[in-house]
Amino acid sequence: MVIYSATQKDNYEDTALYKSIQSLNMDVDLCIITNNKTPLAICYNSGLNHLKDEDCIVFIHDDVWLEHDPRPNLERLFDKFDVVGVAGCSQAEINSPCLWHLMGGGFQGGHLHGAVAHGSQNDKQMTSFGKYPHEVVMIDGVFIAFSKKSLESGLRFDRKCPSGFHFYDMCLGFKAKELGLKIGVGDVMITHESSGLKEYTEDWKAGEQYFLENYGK
Repeated sequence: MVIYSATQKDNYEDTALYKSIQSLNMDVDLCIITNNKTPLAICYNSGLNHLKDEDCIVFIHDDVWLEHDPRPNLERLFDKFDVVGVAGCSQAEINSPCLWHLMGGGFQGGHLHGAVAHGSQNDKQMTSFGKYPHEVVMIDGVFIAFSKKSLESGLRFDRKCPSGFHFYDMCLGFKAKELGLKIGVGDVMITHESSGLKEYTEDWKAGEQYFLENYGK
């Protein structure tokens, strides 16, 4: 398994992801692109192109703290799913604002699945979206694991999306469906140091327009 990430920091050792891997004493192949300004879809596709012969590639945000070694759980989850995440929705109505949890009906809709902790290691709160493991149609990009089958299928992120850091994950669900792949969320526990989208930036708005025009149907 290869863990692949990108950071705007100069030193990858300053990332929460690296620190968590060290704390777990994980012997794992790790690739963190530093000083990154490349859109994540393009950056991640580069990893897929160079590492396509691996058994598994996990794309994780640099501000994520792994709470345990995900490999044993991923091996089990790959028996059911071809791509695995930690949060997503099983049904979605495509409309604005294009946020997967809102398009999935919100917390009372019954279509959200997974769980993610937010905050720091000393002060974190669990967000429980809904029952898991469960198949989903959209996945949150904070953690995305590609199985051997999905790597062999040629699954890629949509490099044409103009947003640098948004919508690459939701577009992926449609690409996976086209290839007949199953996406699921399961029991991989992480803490995300970011609380999520704080404002609709121009980068986000550009991504939303592209998403609606290309996937809204």
